[in-house]
Amino acid sequence: MNSEIVIGFLNEHQPVCRHASVSNSIKTEKSCEFCHHMNRDVCLLITHIYGARKTVDIGLALSPLAEAGPYFPYEKAGFELFSQEGKTESEKIKYIFKHAFEMEYQSVIIVSHSVPHLPLNYLENALSSLRNGSNFVVGPLKNGMFYLIGMKRQMHEIIDSGNVFNDINFDNSALRDSTVKNIKNHCNGFSILPEWYILKSINDLKKMHNDYRQGIGWKAQWTHNISSELLG
Repeated sequence: MNSEIVIGFLNEHQPVCRHASVSNSIKTEKSCEFCHHMNRDVCLLITHIYGARKTVDIGLALSPLAEAGPYFPYEKAGFELFSQEGKTESEKIKYIFKHAFEMEYQSVIIVSHSVPHLPLNYLENALSSLRNGSNFVVGPLKNGMFYLIGMKRQMHEIIDSGNVFNDINFDNSALRDSTVKNIKNHCNGFSILPEWYILKSINDLKKMHNDYRQGIGWKAQWTHNISSELLG
């Protein structure tokens, strides 16, 4: 076991899906596979972090809707599996941090499944920030709250006791500024990564393809393939 872990926060398809705008625009059965392919690509993304499995552990936080069977091969491949316990996304994120620190990890980073196209260096910069003096790091979204949240072990108790996690999540832009302010009030050594965007609409898919043609972002192969078919 290493002292650092990066965890993909997965999301299974459900009737009220956060990718409803894609589904409604395309109106094909393939649009329902979107969450599944994004999960696969986030899993692949974190395996490409420098030192993954050797000096940095990798993990998956499974949705309560997930069937465990399909994820056993990931566990065999060296992923730590976590469950998303709680009613709200904030509670689930809070639980995952608590569980990981109870396992004696010193640095924990959680990344949203909605950014399978995230530039790899953003993840590596998050790790670097925590190694070099920062106690807390976030990746802000252009069209949401955060795509990444990470912290050092020593900050967890302080931040948890200050109720910072009461509203924190990966997809509510209205809360972002107040949450950042709350974190800063409780934390010394706070880092903010560059903004990124989630894949939530047809325009987001088009931007992902255009960015990759320009050498921007990770090529999320499964998401690229299905979105290429959907976009025509």
